[in-house]
Amino acid sequence: MGLISYPLSEVPSRIARFFFPRRSKMTADIRIPSLKDGGRSDSAIFEVDDWLKMVCAGNNSEDDVQTFMVQRLDWYKNTVGFQHEYLVSTISGLDNITIYLRFERRSTSEQLKKVRLSNIVGDENEKDSISDRNLKRAAQKALNEERKLIDAAKGPYLSQFSKASSSSTGSNLKAADHVMRVRNPLMLNDDPSDEAYLMSTYNNFQNPFSLRDLAIIVHEVSKDSPHYNAITEQCFWFVRTVVGVATALYSPAKQIKTEKFDRAGKFITQSVNRDIPLEVGKFVKKVTESIKEDNSRITMAWKDGKGGRLDAERQKEQAEQDRARAEARVRQEAEARAEAETRAHAESKAREAETKARLEAEARMRDMEEELARYRGRGTCREA
Repeated sequence: MGLISYPLSEVPSRIARFFFPRRSKMTADIRIPSLKDGGRSDSAIFEVDDWLKMVCAGNNSEDDVQTFMVQRLDWYKNTVGFQHEYLVSTISGLDNITIYLRFERRSTSEQLKKVRLSNIVGDENEKDSISDRNLKRAAQKALNEERKLIDAAKGPYLSQFSKASSSSTGSNLKAADHVMRVRNPLMLNDDPSDEAYLMSTYNNFQNPFSLRDLAIIVHEVSKDSPHYNAITEQCFWFVRTVVGVATALYSPAKQIKTEKFDRAGKFITQSVNRDIPLEVGKFVKKVTESIKEDNSRITMAWKDGKGGRLDAERQKEQAEQDRARAEARVRQEAEARAEAETRAHAESKAREAETKARLEAEARMRDMEEELARYRGRGTCREA
């Protein structure tokens, strides 16, 4: 995948200023786009590639990775225009905050303003194209509705979508794969023109599902198909593929499909997207390798940075503790020797005293025996 570690000081300022638009009372985190207008408006929209760089910049330890965890994925569909589909992830973070991140694929706004319908749905001679005239008329109507949404003076998409590659021609329209933080999963900035309905929910993941892992999944899917086609590689494909990889890797215990789930993957009235297990399996392998690569990056960053300093401090502390224990052992051994010597000296003195007392007792006994013998000798002489 080629993930790159971006120290905060080296993150492009054009990206960072959107994550930290102004100093606020709340502590901002570089991995989470900041809501605007003091929390009253949704965040700016970021390209998936830029956002991944911000996530990598904020993850330099295992604890960092576990700071933000995915609790739920919700699959939504709009009611107007191209009947756009998008994914909202519910993220838990520090201080028990709940964060909603919206992921989606569109063609860029500038491209949609200029292109013909055939640029989006393919020419009649192309394999993946719309040939039915009634369906084409419906598609043209949807395109016009989509343009109205984009051109609306106060619409939800005003100045939001990337203008990158707006000069793309033919069927190679650049896909605008985005992430943004929203307040309401059902619509952008509380604008009814963007209102959607829920089709499916995935939660209670059996394997720990971090924000970093979700960022890698979205990035791998986006990178593999950089162009937009309303029939083959569109928002439906994007959401379905991300969900497929997430469910394969993190095993949600609950998968709730609403009565409207049968509308997933339908462009106008035609079904243009379906599950492709082999494709999901390919992405599972790529994502697994990329996560392993990023884990290695994090381990190196940890050792080279805070982790290395902590290890050095721990080693120094350990050495001091070892030295203190060694000195304590030396003192204990010296004290034990002194105590043993004292006991030995005392025991020697006691033995000397005991020997002296015994000798004195023996001397007194001899004296008494001698005195007794003399006394008996005098008594014998008198009798004679």
